[in-house]
Amino acid sequence: MWDVQSLFRSHSKELMRFLRRRVASPAMAADLTQDAFLALLTVKTHQITDGRAYLFRTAANLAINHNRRESILSFTDNADTSLANLPDDAPSPERIVLSRQELALICEVLDDLPDMQRRIFILSRIDGLTYEAIGQRLRISSKTAFSHMVRILVRMQLQLDAARE
Repeated sequence: MWDVQSLFRSHSKELMRFLRRRVASPAMAADLTQDAFLALLTVKTHQITDGRAYLFRTAANLAINHNRRESILSFTDNADTSLANLPDDAPSPERIVLSRQELALICEVLDDLPDMQRRIFILSRIDGLTYEAIGQRLRISSKTAFSHMVRILVRMQLQLDAARE
């Protein structure tokens, strides 16, 4: 059996180097490293037999998704494509209702959070700042910003799980 703290101590630098080879920015590699550990925290531990393998697979997927987003953004910035030629990815009415319910739950959690945690969530997930930038802006360490984010996401996940039951 493994625990997140020992995995972090043992593999965080290795995981960061792994991600540095896959994304352009050292800050993005640091954020993706922390996001991989966040993913590990939110998954049910009995479903994972090899924490290190899960971390590296998650990190690889996060890097792939990041690079896809970046290539899409550069494609849309540079291409002379018409919006009329893009497929309609509009969600179904059922998906809209479910998304609104989830959003209402998340808003409830955000309303109940202490001011510092709410600001960290907004700066990270809405403004897209790195944990380092959040720390500088709020005059806290990036590790503190990260640990607050872990608590926020776990709390949100518990609320969403409870609502689905």
